[in-house]
Amino acid sequence: MAWWSSVIDWVIGPYTRAIDRVWRWLKPKVSRLPWDGIAFRTMHWAQRLGLGRVVTELKDDHSLRTRALWEEAKRRGIEIFEFRPFGRSVELMVARHRGKLFAFDGLPRPRGQDSPGLEWMDDKAVMRERMAAAGVPVARGGVAMLVKRALELYDEVGPPLIAKPRLGSRSRHTAMHITTRDQMVKAFYSAQKLCPWVVIEEELRGPVFRATVIAGKLVGVARRDVPNVVGDGHSTVGELVALANAQPGRQGNDIYTVLPTEEVAQEELTRQGYAWSSVPRLGQQVFLAQKVNRGLGGVTHEVTDETHIDNRQLFEKIAQVVGDPIIGIDFIVSSVAEPWHTQAACGLIECNSLPFIDLHHYPIAGRPQNAAGAVWDLVSYHWGSAASSG
Repeated sequence: MAWWSSVIDWVIGPYTRAIDRVWRWLKPKVSRLPWDGIAFRTMHWAQRLGLGRVVTELKDDHSLRTRALWEEAKRRGIEIFEFRPFGRSVELMVARHRGKLFAFDGLPRPRGQDSPGLEWMDDKAVMRERMAAAGVPVARGGVAMLVKRALELYDEVGPPLIAKPRLGSRSRHTAMHITTRDQMVKAFYSAQKLCPWVVIEEELRGPVFRATVIAGKLVGVARRDVPNVVGDGHSTVGELVALANAQPGRQGNDIYTVLPTEEVAQEELTRQGYAWSSVPRLGQQVFLAQKVNRGLGGVTHEVTDETHIDNRQLFEKIAQVVGDPIIGIDFIVSSVAEPWHTQAACGLIECNSLPFIDLHHYPIAGRPQNAAGAVWDLVSYHWGSAASSG
């Protein structure tokens, strides 16, 4: 579905620009209609027709992002109603506060004209070009639709490289540590399963930091670490993993999950020259996956308090270039406590229009930041004109 969505958008995109111009003119006028009240009534009618149900309390299957948003809403006296078509959570919600309604999906956004950045911030190829033109550091690389071009980029940029789908990835079909032409070919075709266009970039050095900017202000910076163990000089990798997975809290939650021990971990160990029986030296990090996903045992550290002022200003500049009030920024740099311009091989890798604000609420270490509160503050500023009376 993601692949076909990319193709269809590419084919009909040039023909929809005229419609887009009409819609841009029409939307501010249409937005004055009581859509929030209409959405609220529609979800209840759909429930009566058996097309879904309305829930008013947090459920176990809610995403962490929804949990953070919902908990902050409850603290502020804001009611949340979620419509679940056929019982499935798709984050279609209506907020009610002091008799006024606000319908949204995922995260609430101010009403009115959408920012131009919403059209391109999730497009990694366009984002790269616009950010580079604005003086924001990005990884060297390009976009390939044919494997021939992918190999040309391999030769031009030089390994190690990363290959990822241009659109709709969320780390799916993303390959890292590409050091041979055969690996490049394999990574290219893997990424093409999700999107016909593949972004190929130099591999930057350092952890992935997620910076969230709301209403132009930096509200949180989280360091996202891939699953790993640290050698003690006498334990094997297998023993270190078993010890880590036995820690309280590792079992049965979606914030601090167990480290992988299957194929993903085996491949990563082999890449680093380790086996389960290897004994890493004291202080040596051994990685068990290439991705920072919490579902694979990745952990999040909130590092807003130690973020250098130059880096804060850069993150806010990125949001200004995009021109959108809610943006998640993925940035690679060796140390967020040092100015980015003093460090080599650092840069912006992605922008996200629907960021995981929960990363700042539920870190393993560091002082949590109330990103959800900043979202509600942003919406509340427009609440009077944006919400319809119930």
